[in-house]
Amino acid sequence: MERSDLQYPHHLLTISLSSELYAALREQVKITGKTETELVVQGLQEVLDRTDVQKTEKDRFAILEANLEKKLKQYIDSLINDRQSNLAENLEAANLKSFERVLPIPTIRALQVGDRVLILEPDSSYYMSKLTVIRTSLIRATVDTDTGEKTFLKRDLRFVEAAPEN
Repeated sequence: MERSDLQYPHHLLTISLSSELYAALREQVKITGKTETELVVQGLQEVLDRTDVQKTEKDRFAILEANLEKKLKQYIDSLINDRQSNLAENLEAANLKSFERVLPIPTIRALQVGDRVLILEPDSSYYMSKLTVIRTSLIRATVDTDTGEKTFLKRDLRFVEAAPEN
């Protein structure tokens, strides 16, 4: 008995095969010299390994994207903090007021759930219809379309101011 047989007890499983599949299995037994059970277990193991690899790749990319977003946000925050501290150090209060009049700092608001956006049409300079944002991350935003949820890069979106309520 092999060492792995001691660690992992075997379980009995009965399967039904079509006559064509069984004939192909018998042919492989003749070619390889392995038993039917060994070939079935080998095939099952290959299928399970392939599924694990696909699942692992998808999980790995999701984690990678989340980590990249986190690092990008930290980098942007540090740049903003550096710029604000350098500006405050280098300019006196009076100079700061005149500097703001000459170079106004634009107000930037992060895209939020519920905002209306136009989406840049692929390979075109035109925008598609106005859609509502239902989820956001640092790089992407998900909108609700007629055909379901779709995720786009934020650079392909254009914020639309809400119409003033009368």
